[in-house]
Order: sequence, then C-alpha cells, then structure tokens
Amino acid sequence: MRTCDDCGGGMTVETGAVRRYELGGLPHVELHGVEVAHCPACGAEDVAIPRIEQLHRVLVSHFINQTRALAPIEVRFLRKHVGFSTADFAKCMGVLRETVSRWETGKKPMGAQADRLLRLLVATSAPIHDYAVKDVLRALNPSRPAPKRLGRFAVRASPDGWRPNREIVAA
Repeated sequence: MRTCDDCGGGMTVETGAVRRYELGGLPHVELHGVEVAHCPACGAEDVAIPRIEQLHRVLVSHFINQTRALAPIEVRFLRKHVGFSTADFAKCMGVLRETVSRWETGKKPMGAQADRLLRLLVATSAPIHDYAVKDVLRALNPSRPAPKRLGRFAVRASPDGWRPNREIVAA
C-alpha cells in the first residue's frame, strides 16, 4: 500500500482513471487510463502519467496539425516544448516579450503568420532541454543581410542519401 506524502495515511489506487492534464497546463486535454492514488484521510491525489515524452509528442502533433488557430494555452505549451523562455521566444518570433505574454494569456490573438511560424518551428525542432540562446537566435536572425551573390552549392545522390558534392567549389 502506498503512503501519502502529505499526511502519511494509506492511499487507495485506481487504475484506468480519467484526469484532465492540468499539471501540463492543458486542462482541455483528458488523459485516459492513468493510475491515480487517493488519500482518504487528507484528500491528496497523485496521478502517475506513463511515457510522458510520448504523450507530449502526441499532443504536439495534434496541436500543430489542427486547422483552427492555436489556443493561448497551446501556444504556451508549444513554446515550452521547444525549450524557449518567453524572452527568447519573443526574439525568435521578432516580437516584444509582452506580445508573447498577451498571446499566452489570450489578451491578444496570435496572428496567422506567427501561428504558422510557431507550428513550423515546433515541427522542425526536437524538444530542447538545454540550449545556448545566442546559437539558436543566430541561426534564426532575420536582421542579418542576405548575401549579394550566392555561391554555387551542389549535392549528389548516393546509395545512402544526399551529400554535398565536394567536386564543385563555391564561386
């Protein structure tokens, strides 16, 4: 029998329960089939969520593939999924930190272009657990001028995929 962390009482365990994913910041998401330990003495509840990384991948896929605009809590979840702080995400999106805050609280709707950019960012990024902000932002910095002349770049198909063609040198 499990012991309650709050009061030390015995806990009963319910398997196959349904709970809202409020801990993940998504109260509109229901988790079916979770294990819930409940303390009859103090009312404490402990929800065990198996394979949480897989759960997050399923949620991310659902959010970025839906046809409606992202809800404010989904914007926040996706931002956190890719590992950005509010300030870093604002820099990446080319907006003020306050704008991101308004998107996430629902005070201002996210525009269609920003919505698509966030979905693209999430779809093409692995979850970031530790990152150097300057490295990420350097790669995404739209203020860097485009080169006046692009050098030639060639790729060659090989049996195991595409590779840069080293025989052609940039002009």
